[in-house]
Amino acid sequence: MHDDLLERRIDYPVLDKKTYLATHTLGAMHRETPERLAEFARLWGDLGVVAWEDWATEVWRVADLVGSLIGAPPGTTVMRQNVADLLGDVIASLDWHGTRNRVVTTALGWPGSLNTWSQIGRLGGEAVVVPGEPDGVHLDVQRMVDAVDERTLLVECSHVLFRTSTLVDVKPLIDRAHEVGALVLVDGYQAAGAVPVDVVDLDVDLYMGGSVKYLCGGPGNGWMYVAPHAQLEPVTTGWFGHARPFDFDPELTYGEGARRFRGGTPGVPAAYAAAPAFQALADIGVERVRERSVSMTQPLLEAALERGFTVRSPHDPAQRGGHVTIDPGDAEAVYPKLLERGFVVDHRPGVGIRVSPHFYNRLDEALAVLDAMAEVSQ
Repeated sequence: MHDDLLERRIDYPVLDKKTYLATHTLGAMHRETPERLAEFARLWGDLGVVAWEDWATEVWRVADLVGSLIGAPPGTTVMRQNVADLLGDVIASLDWHGTRNRVVTTALGWPGSLNTWSQIGRLGGEAVVVPGEPDGVHLDVQRMVDAVDERTLLVECSHVLFRTSTLVDVKPLIDRAHEVGALVLVDGYQAAGAVPVDVVDLDVDLYMGGSVKYLCGGPGNGWMYVAPHAQLEPVTTGWFGHARPFDFDPELTYGEGARRFRGGTPGVPAAYAAAPAFQALADIGVERVRERSVSMTQPLLEAALERGFTVRSPHDPAQRGGHVTIDPGDAEAVYPKLLERGFVVDHRPGVGIRVSPHFYNRLDEALAVLDAMAEVSQ
């Protein structure tokens, strides 16, 4: 399906060197990225400080571009270095000292975020961590819904679980949170660029992620959508979070809407580096990317089962993101042998080997990794 997308393989140089099936952990670099980085450097070299006129414009443009990939209206998405920075600013913008001081999250979420929630007591908050199902694959959303009450300040959940690629139905969680007056933050790191997302339709308050994975934008490009109604007041605004940053006013006036989360000096070269990949996805359309992905991940999953491998991702494509987690047995030992054979995948303890054919991959590449797994497992 959508084999015409293979014409874009030339835009991702690593595909000529490796069987690259690790977009879930680091998307392939677009061939125009070095040119855009050179443009950033040329502006700096030729214009000096005057380059800021071009740099700032480009950073805000790229923020809107990545926002368009999740259905965010212009001006509602900001770019920062990473999700950890953004999460910290969101936490600091909330009052954790009242009777409404709980965050409801899941044990299947990103460990970095769970590490943060483990410390929320220092701010007066309480973390309610809902466990996953015994199979380690599924998240019972209803259990999270049931954990939300009038004491809940914030609900945080991954849209796609990073270990197993489980696509979480976050809508009931959002509806319940809003019913009791809580905010919802969805971590879309493993979803954006792999599955269609419409933050307006979801009615989510905050949706954040990064560009390292399916967006293929590389490191240094965290981003966050802030719904217009979510008028939070971050403690750390940086100078670009001010309504008038170039007035250098010591009195804080928050920037409008999402702008107050812009932080300090932005990662300009990172934005330049990401722009070609973001544009490519905008040109293709995430819906087509999703159709292409399912046309490869489903045969991959079924072929893995036929071989007797354990698949720890949902078998129904409607409940799965962009990768398939396969355990051939002793996955930790199999993984480096696959790398030696030129198959770029990755391993996560306790679940197996993650394989993610993106729109630029061929089905035969995805299936070939199963042959290699079988051979090195013997």
